[in-house]
Amino acid sequence: MTPGVAMILNSGLDLGVLLPLTRKVLGYSIAKQADAASIPLAPIAHQLACLAGFKDEKVSPTMRGGERYLDFVSVGFMVAADERDMVYILEAAMGMSCIVTDSIQRGAQAALIVGTLAQWQRAVKHACKTSSTTAVRQVYNAVYRQLSDQSLRTLFGDLQVSDQSDQTFLLLEG
Repeated sequence: MTPGVAMILNSGLDLGVLLPLTRKVLGYSIAKQADAASIPLAPIAHQLACLAGFKDEKVSPTMRGGERYLDFVSVGFMVAADERDMVYILEAAMGMSCIVTDSIQRGAQAALIVGTLAQWQRAVKHACKTSSTTAVRQVYNAVYRQLSDQSLRTLFGDLQVSDQSDQTFLLLEG
């Protein structure tokens, strides 16, 4: 069974409350730089840029400014996989909250896994190596792609994608 992965949770800042409060307390909009980004930021990256703006009014409107705030934002994924692979998939997600149950397909399980962006960053870096099974790499390759689609590619620094013959990829030092 090829594992399936879908982002199901994206904790968000209540910008409707936070922006007016910080403007009143700090005297500026913490979203000013994020809103001025030359390429519009996806919602999660925008939130991280706003958190960076809380500390520094002139912070660059990129995800890099928000990297030290990765513990402030959580995301969750639903993973469906063969029950024999699930233990290894969850091992890479060590420290994250999860719920696992059997699916209607014999021998398959479903899991809801929720963690901070910092935890997902560590898990993806750990799982996208040759020491991981193909199924584990398939899951964390999908997580990597979905986070990258949210303007969060910079979470993985200078790591380079190295395609493998099993249709997965490794993340290798630059």
